[in-house]
Amino acid sequence: AVSASRKPGADSGLCKRNILDACAALEKRGAVGGDVPFGDVSGRWSLVYSTNDASSSAALGPLAAVLDDDALQKVSNQLYKAFFAFAPALAGSAETNAKGVANTQIVDLQKGIVDNLVDAQLPWPLGEVRIGVRGEVRALDLQAREVSVIFTEWEVGPVPSERSGEKNQTPSLKLPLPRPQGMLRNTYCDETLRVSRGGRGGVFITSRIPPST
Repeated sequence: AVSASRKPGADSGLCKRNILDACAALEKRGAVGGDVPFGDVSGRWSLVYSTNDASSSAALGPLAAVLDDDALQKVSNQLYKAFFAFAPALAGSAETNAKGVANTQIVDLQKGIVDNLVDAQLPWPLGEVRIGVRGEVRALDLQAREVSVIFTEWEVGPVPSERSGEKNQTPSLKLPLPRPQGMLRNTYCDETLRVSRGGRGGVFITSRIPPST
């Protein structure tokens, strides 16, 4: 369903309904008592699809969709507001059809950290940039079907060059966030795929990145 939405001339409304229907079917199978065992939420994930339903603000994007209204009020600085509106669009939301973008999410429940990295190709002279949003994550149940997320800082800088041997180089500019907090429900998770829903109606489909060999 996701691949069909990316074909030229695809009906975006129909594709969205098909994707959400497929998510609902997976969520039923992955629910407590379903036939698909719930997998490990920790790991490296790549965002393949995200959207917001009609009850949430599409302009806020997937990151802000995790937050509730009170948490959004804490993001009072205009720079932060601009970031939360801008970065999710870069992350490849289905409604933006962003090109030249890669989004990676690293979840480590044992250490209590979550790291979102967005690599994007911007117009000259900016070129390739990496935007990172980091935070604290805490499982609210044994399987982490529901987690609490506190965003603590964001970074921006050039994409690290693999040729330099600095794959893990962090973005150069780091700024704190006023610790906005939100909730995320992981409604389906197996060895390869995870479906999550934010408090403001956001739906996120991520694909597990295999460990490096």
